Amino acid sequence: MAVSDPFGSFSIPIGTIKRSSKLEDVQKVKKIIEEKQIKKIVAGLPLDLDGNKSSQASIVLKFTNFLTKVTGFEVEFVDERYTTKMANDTLRFLDVKMGKQKGAEDALAAAYILDIYLKKH
Repeated sequence: MAVSDPFGSFSIPIGTIKRSSKLEDVQKVKKIIEEKQIKKIVAGLPLDLDGNKSSQASIVLKFTNFLTKVTGFEVEFVDERYTTKMANDTLRFLDVKMGKQKGAEDALAAAYILDIYLKKH
């Protein structure tokens, strides 16, 4: 997960949530929305190399639809292609140890997704 600075200039990775049930996951996100006073939700949409929705996209869309119902926030989507690779490259450059990479990788990829959105808006 990531948040932007108050001016929407850049993103800040804030970690990941440990997955459990869909309802519990949404409640965790809702708590972060309240704590961080989030105004908008942006999610990565998994697309294949041709730009079509990947098989994972339907899972993301179902989750974000449920998130919208629970929080009242509409979700805006960003093409997430290559954001995990960008995160991996950054972590390798920073010499982050392999055991610590997974959570950092996901949070950093979320920050890249949010950066893409911020640059377009």
